Amino acid sequence: MPEPSSPAVLAHPELSWRADGQPVSEQFNDPYFSVDNGLEESRHVFLQHNGLPHRWQHWPWAQQPVFCIVETGFGTGLNFLLTWDSWLKRGHNDGWLHFTSVEKYPLTREQLQQALALWPGLQALSERLQQQWPLPLRGAHHLHWPEERISLTLWFDDVANALPQQSGPVHAWYLDGFAPARNPDMWNDDLFVAMRRLSQRQPQQYDGSVSATVATFTAAGLVRRGLLGAGFDVKRVPGFGRKREMLAGVFNRRCGPEQPPHYLHKPWLLPTSSPAGLPKVAVIGAGLAGACTARALAERGCQVQVLDPAGIANGASGNPQGGLYIKLAAGDDAMHTAFYLAAYQYALPFMQRFLGPGTADNPYWQQCGVLQLAYDDKEASRQQKFTASQTLPAALVQPVDAAQASALAGSPQPQGGLFFPAAGWVSPADLCRQLLQHPAIAVIEQAVTHLLPVAGAEEPGWQVHTSAGVLTANQVVVATAYEATALLPQAYLPLKRIRGQLSYLDATQTPALNTVLCGRSYLPPPRDGRQCLGATYNLRDDEPALREQDHLTNVQHLADFGPSWAALAGETGMNRVTGGRVGFRCTAPDYLPLVGAVPDTRAFAATFAPLVRNAKKIPPLTAPQLPGLWLNVGHGSRGLASAPLCGEMLAAMICNDALPVGNEMAEALWPGRFLLRDMVRRKLPENL
Repeated sequence: MPEPSSPAVLAHPELSWRADGQPVSEQFNDPYFSVDNGLEESRHVFLQHNGLPHRWQHWPWAQQPVFCIVETGFGTGLNFLLTWDSWLKRGHNDGWLHFTSVEKYPLTREQLQQALALWPGLQALSERLQQQWPLPLRGAHHLHWPEERISLTLWFDDVANALPQQSGPVHAWYLDGFAPARNPDMWNDDLFVAMRRLSQRQPQQYDGSVSATVATFTAAGLVRRGLLGAGFDVKRVPGFGRKREMLAGVFNRRCGPEQPPHYLHKPWLLPTSSPAGLPKVAVIGAGLAGACTARALAERGCQVQVLDPAGIANGASGNPQGGLYIKLAAGDDAMHTAFYLAAYQYALPFMQRFLGPGTADNPYWQQCGVLQLAYDDKEASRQQKFTASQTLPAALVQPVDAAQASALAGSPQPQGGLFFPAAGWVSPADLCRQLLQHPAIAVIEQAVTHLLPVAGAEEPGWQVHTSAGVLTANQVVVATAYEATALLPQAYLPLKRIRGQLSYLDATQTPALNTVLCGRSYLPPPRDGRQCLGATYNLRDDEPALREQDHLTNVQHLADFGPSWAALAGETGMNRVTGGRVGFRCTAPDYLPLVGAVPDTRAFAATFAPLVRNAKKIPPLTAPQLPGLWLNVGHGSRGLASAPLCGEMLAAMICNDALPVGNEMAEALWPGRFLLRDMVRRKLPENL
């Protein structure tokens, strides 16, 4: 098997096809299915011996609203499709199913289609899987079918890399993959150590009723011993077809010496409490971050109140057009790049689901592509470094020369750039309005003045004091961008507020434009006869009114877009300005969003004070957090790409679901990261 051409891109498997249509791995010399009947083998091994769907019928959904399955070896997706089909036939609508699977050699879409054609009874589900089939990029890919209350997180990576990144909980294990004798790299101690860690990440109050189960087609001794060592009561049971025996078991939390969860996970990534059931949630802020979070929670069954005195998307999210694109760092291992790659790939089908196909006649969004121009020497150097360090699929991003850039833009371009063919522009306000149209969401146009925890309650709860009274909620999500610093005065949030002014141009007097252009400003194709240009970047500037000088700044940036546009970069362009809009973006020092639980600043600093002396020795103590208080801010100018995945992350955290991203990424977005950083650097203010 040849190595991938880039660390970020995985190789597809080399397959041969039997006369009966079954795929065989050339690398492992092993078929993907049973030679007898792959469908019935999957049903016998994984569904029957994990007790499915019987367990779903008797699952304590009121206490644990998500059922999580982890599979090693996605292969053709047969196990997932069979589980999905069984989930649809279970006869009730309670709960959510989250299926996570690891695959080191992801099939191409064409290979997937050919392999699954053997199972016509699963054709409809197979087609829906193929529609969202991701590019073979290393890392997690989250696929979503909320109308059927099911999600799939595909980890394209080696099991040894992927399982340590997963958060749990896990309620059922599908140990698949090729036979231990043919694929020994997977069936090793790392697998069983990870299984033990993830299987015991269950709320203590559910102990016994939601214990993890395991099933695997193999009865090999090394697998049985590994499962026993991982804490499973395991036994040999009759296998399927020609296989005389297989293994099945149940995790026994009391089997072997156990360590508290904060020994096994970084304490600040563990919730301080796991409330039973689906909470009532107040989301403060009706912009992109708040709307995406509210929708993700509502689709899981939560009752959500969204509070914003200005109504829906009247802050920075109210711009008539925004660019759905990302700017990738040159380093191939940068967390910034990893996060935005994951977020961007999740955002594209997200837009299609809520706004329809991004065709040229869609008034709400268009997948016309985004061309990031190498408009000066610094940007050209950055792009050259990026293309030299990363080889990404052309369907994601491709370098183009000046001639290609000219053809894409529809106007002469003296330089090339990077072209994102699936990107485009979105109307953020229309997206927010669509997201908040859900029977479980109530939008309340009231200003939140302050928050108070409910005193003496067994479960976490908050009083939300507004301009019109007091609301109560089990959980509160603050999604008010920079205004979060005023609402959470005790939180350590080094956020920046950046003023941005858009300029509107008369599109009847501007050159034709086929794609979104990005230079010092962004320029999408016109909408309703109006061309948006901007936005300015004004730090420490709170002026809400439009300024002529900022219109001039925007117009001067037209010089980045080629000679046809450069002709408008002076007084001529100012004559084309018909209006504009001011919004305030919010960013963090590392330009990543802040998503997750809010630490109790003083208590956290006191608890982890030993880190000041030794930053590598983490005290095995529970991290003090403000129970039931969450943050989703800091999306800057990339909220269209980042907010959908971050909303899904928060919904998973609040509903005790496995995360759709890895632990390292969750830590990179954790709202307490700057508190921890400045503690270690001894830069915290003395009054903390």
